[in-house]
Amino acid sequence: MSLFSQKTWLVAKWEFMRNFKLKQEIMGYLAMIAIYAVIFGVQIWDQASQKDEIAIGTINVTEQFEFPDDYRITSLQPADDVSQIFATMEDNALDAVLIQTAAEATTKTTASELNSDFSNRPEFTLYALQQSKWQNELEQFLGLSVREQMLNDLNLDNEQFVQLQQPIEFNLVSKAEAEKGADTGVLGLMAAVLSMIAVFTSFGLCLVSVTQEKQQRVTEQLLTCLTHQQWVDGKAVGLCLSCLKSLLTTSLFALLAFVAIAAFTGGQNLLAGTSFTLVLGVLIFCGLGIALWNYIFVGFSATIDDINHSGKTSVMFLPSVPIILVFFLLDEPGGQVATVLSMVPFTAIAFMPMRMASMEVPISQIALSLVTLCLMIYIARMYAFRIFRANITLFGKEPTWGDIWRSMRSKPK
Repeated sequence: MSLFSQKTWLVAKWEFMRNFKLKQEIMGYLAMIAIYAVIFGVQIWDQASQKDEIAIGTINVTEQFEFPDDYRITSLQPADDVSQIFATMEDNALDAVLIQTAAEATTKTTASELNSDFSNRPEFTLYALQQSKWQNELEQFLGLSVREQMLNDLNLDNEQFVQLQQPIEFNLVSKAEAEKGADTGVLGLMAAVLSMIAVFTSFGLCLVSVTQEKQQRVTEQLLTCLTHQQWVDGKAVGLCLSCLKSLLTTSLFALLAFVAIAAFTGGQNLLAGTSFTLVLGVLIFCGLGIALWNYIFVGFSATIDDINHSGKTSVMFLPSVPIILVFFLLDEPGGQVATVLSMVPFTAIAFMPMRMASMEVPISQIALSLVTLCLMIYIARMYAFRIFRANITLFGKEPTWGDIWRSMRSKPK
């Protein structure tokens, strides 16, 4: 005698098949593969777009450092102040200026002279227009070179050996960080995280709201006194305001957290001195990006009957792609990849705030990004209306991707 009756297995089969849709499963896996392919492709693109040659000006740097072949070294005269250093960089098309200092005279040139007193190891300061990955590689190279020079000195005692293990003094003075008045790395990371919170909050609110109203037939009653376009616009704008409220609240708590950490640890508030212009720019791009995704979410949600059993929920991973890519490119905000993606509407919500917080972005790039973003909002609004109108009153059988495409192409009568 079997453990379950035939009818029990029939119910079990029905329940399993209701949740298992082969075509939708395949589409979900293909979507995940496509997302991983995009992330992998962007990483390859970022590596391929790295500069083949780094132009560095040096001041008081000893000749014993044999820089790698991808560094073009130019010796410079000492500068009076930081502004003169940055001016020299721009006049000579340099990526950075490296200055070597020591506790005593900087005229020592031989390895023996340089390492005769291990307490006077050289210190380096790199002046750059913005942060980049090669700066970490340069720091590692200088550290290894100093250690090799120290090892050339004979008869090392214990004190010298301990000194040998200590890292070199390497300070980075970023023009972008000086202009922003805060830690640009923290600001860029904060902007990316806030964008992620806003987008996923928007998606959750929209999906639950529209599908519940569709199941309860609320929309059918409201459409007797509203047009489809008015309903779509109202949903998108209302959700956008809710997300901006969450964004501002989260930002306020983050600011209070940084202030509290600085007060208890006696350190510096990493967000101190953040300009109002930067905050306004980040909010504008986040707001427009949220509006774009909200229109997409409203139209997409109208095609779903039940979020617990729909096979289309894999689409929810799409907004995460720009956010994931930002974390791979935080160290290269001025690179080719980040620049291009900051002007693509679907990725601008994450990349442009990150770049604005990390460096001085040209006005032309900001303007182009705003124009393309506004244009894409208009296009998304038009197609969201068509999808919403064709599917919001349908219930019982979700439309296929082909049906959704046909509804996008159908013009209002």
